[in-house]
Amino acid sequence: MINIFKLSLALVLCSYATIGQTQEMNIPETANALVPYQASYTLFRKGNELGKGQRKLEKTEDGYHLSSSSNIKWMFLSDTRKENSAFTIKDGIFTPDNYHYIRTGTGRDREEHITFEKEAIKSIYKNNKESFKPIQHTFDPLLYQLALRRDLIKENKILSYHMVKRCKETQYTFKRLGTETIKTPMGRFEAIKLQRVRENSTRNTLIWIAPSLNYTVVKMTQFKDGAEQADLQLSWLHFED
Repeated sequence: MINIFKLSLALVLCSYATIGQTQEMNIPETANALVPYQASYTLFRKGNELGKGQRKLEKTEDGYHLSSSSNIKWMFLSDTRKENSAFTIKDGIFTPDNYHYIRTGTGRDREEHITFEKEAIKSIYKNNKESFKPIQHTFDPLLYQLALRRDLIKENKILSYHMVKRCKETQYTFKRLGTETIKTPMGRFEAIKLQRVRENSTRNTLIWIAPSLNYTVVKMTQFKDGAEQADLQLSWLHFED
């Protein structure tokens, strides 16, 4: 399987990226979701650019730190969001330590804190506080996305993630919809197409993840009642040595 992946990687890079772009991205030879990286995204709505977003994975003395941020402006509206997740890996299992989310801008500000302790998982969102019994393979709202990438690398059939979010326990499940060639500000990439499974909802989320870019998310589109609400596309990517 590794040899096939390397061959596919070489073919895609030759087809869609220049040598300079490939060197700048510093793509690992073997797919690994835990390789530190930085990525920038551009957010669109119906073809109009709304703002920018960033994603960063760092190795720390105690484990790992995953962060995400976005800044959107549209007419008289603004929306700035920041997320941070600190976690470790024990026996191949993601073990979250703490999570912090803050949203500011037009409308009400929002903030969320989640701490993962041996005795309890404690969640604070707005004016609510809840405590949950620790369960193995429980994720925060940011870390599950890294677990999703790793499961795709491992070719796991089940893509389902238990998490604590906004003082509630919830389950995010995804299904594969095949592959598509996706155009982004960085170029075209062959990507695995995923859909989040929802019941009794008018929302629809589609995600495209490119194996040739170490299984990085290259595009994510949100729909409501069939209309596009937001379209996130990869614009810059670099992996650390």
